[in-house]
Amino acid sequence: MYPEIHRLRFVLAAASAITLLVISGMLMLGVTNASSAMVSHRFTDINPGASSANPYSFTRVGGDLYFTASDGQHGSEIWRLSDGRTEMVADVNPGKHGSEPGYLTAFQGQLYFRAYSEATGVEMWRTDGETTELLYDIAPGDESSEPYSPTVLGDRLIFTADNGTSGSEPWMFDGNTLALVQDLRAGAVGSYPAGYTALGDYLYFRADNGVLGTELYRTDGNSATLVANISPGASSSGPEDFTRFGDYLYFSATNGVGDEMWRTNGSSTAIVKDLYPGANGSSPTHFTVMGDHLYFRATDGVTGLELWRTDGAVPAANVEPVADILPGAGSSYPGQFAVMGGHLYFQAENGPVGEELWRTAGTGAEMVGDIAPGPEDSNPAGLITFGNSVYFIANDGAHGSEVWSTNGGQPRLVRDILEGSDGSSPNQFTVYGNSIYFSADDGVSGTEIWRVTGDSTVKVKLPSAAVRVDRFGRASLKVRCAASEISGPCRGTVVVKTRSKVKTGGKRRQVVIGKALFTAEPGKAGRVSLKLSPKVRRLVRKSGQARRVSVRVKARDGVGNTSTLTRNARLTGPGAR
Repeated sequence: MYPEIHRLRFVLAAASAITLLVISGMLMLGVTNASSAMVSHRFTDINPGASSANPYSFTRVGGDLYFTASDGQHGSEIWRLSDGRTEMVADVNPGKHGSEPGYLTAFQGQLYFRAYSEATGVEMWRTDGETTELLYDIAPGDESSEPYSPTVLGDRLIFTADNGTSGSEPWMFDGNTLALVQDLRAGAVGSYPAGYTALGDYLYFRADNGVLGTELYRTDGNSATLVANISPGASSSGPEDFTRFGDYLYFSATNGVGDEMWRTNGSSTAIVKDLYPGANGSSPTHFTVMGDHLYFRATDGVTGLELWRTDGAVPAANVEPVADILPGAGSSYPGQFAVMGGHLYFQAENGPVGEELWRTAGTGAEMVGDIAPGPEDSNPAGLITFGNSVYFIANDGAHGSEVWSTNGGQPRLVRDILEGSDGSSPNQFTVYGNSIYFSADDGVSGTEIWRVTGDSTVKVKLPSAAVRVDRFGRASLKVRCAASEISGPCRGTVVVKTRSKVKTGGKRRQVVIGKALFTAEPGKAGRVSLKLSPKVRRLVRKSGQARRVSVRVKARDGVGNTSTLTRNARLTGPGAR
């Protein structure tokens, strides 16, 4: 038992209320820690050095996170994060140009995406992480079918592609069979379907059949049919911003006299309310569901583009303004919506404080914080809810565009990744596991993968059980900060005492051999030097018992996590004899 104890690595891991006592008093580990702090750190450097990997399109499939990136040797290809490691999945188009994959979509446990190869052009591909294969060469040879907008409908994947004869039309793949859903516009031009959004057993989308203009259609994967010709004749209603709310699909469209909010359940399609009568229309956008209301941006011609909501009641929905943030005919342009804790968070401009972060509980609105003081804009964007906070990109005028967060209180800068006013330009916030992954440029490693994650530990160890004392009475030892430390450097104090009471000055007591401060960067050891007093030097030379010591390390990291390590050691070297 005891030999096994002596082979412990003495790794210190902070966790709530932990006390570890090893027999004979050899190792005692007491830990306290700050509540888990959310911190930001670079996760990996795929393209080493100052060059950028430009990670993009983070997409979760099963337990893995897929994305596109370039390591500088292969161009942009499919990568994944699996079991804490990043790896390139496949080199679809060998060489530095890459396959430029896009439209990453999870379907039936695999990743589907479009990519380019010299042999097939731009087509649909798929991978399970081990095997990557061309789904089908829809436009034969090196021609490209240019597939886009893959969307899952039950056990089918619907996307738009051009086989070279039918133009861009909806296609279906069920895991085995690929088929053209319908040639909505005969000939090589195509109907260009887009905006696929699920409601019930159908995907709704917009398309132009060459006769009715761009109108509302739907498909069950077998065929496609017109839902409504909202703008009669050949003119287009241009339906867009499809959002499911209750049993209806809401969207923006025009019937020839201005864009308004419409809804359909597949059987009935109607305008919800003519909020701004006449040719201008209310221009509704940014539809977002919170609770039992659908929120959106619109104008009634009096208040400008402001925040509105509807309860979606049937047969007549109630539509009401939430807040006139910029009073009068001016517009506050609310957008970038995210829901957290019964509040809708968004960016808006009210003039005196510029474009800042706001929130509403449904009635009225309040500014969360004036991040860029005065009339300057902080331009909050990319809002994402994670835990009990909203994370977003903002610029306070001093740090450039960086990652910020709020739990409803004053927004805080998570980290100044690129120090100074330029900013790291974070992008692509994606929740995966217990972290937010994103891309950012720290000015040293280029644009790489970063993450925001909880940190409740600080880890250090003592590599050696020997404390060497030179002939001048200087003792030295090392304290190593774990490579996994994300809030380093590790800092703290080292105190070396006799392990037991020794006789000195006519009394028996524990004697402090020396103490000092230390600093160690993650993955490196910090050297600690102690100067023994003449009295202690004489005691150490005289008493073998005094040379048996305990080393006590109190460590902390940059976010307040603390740990205490006590290890038995022995004084060695010419100054200890």
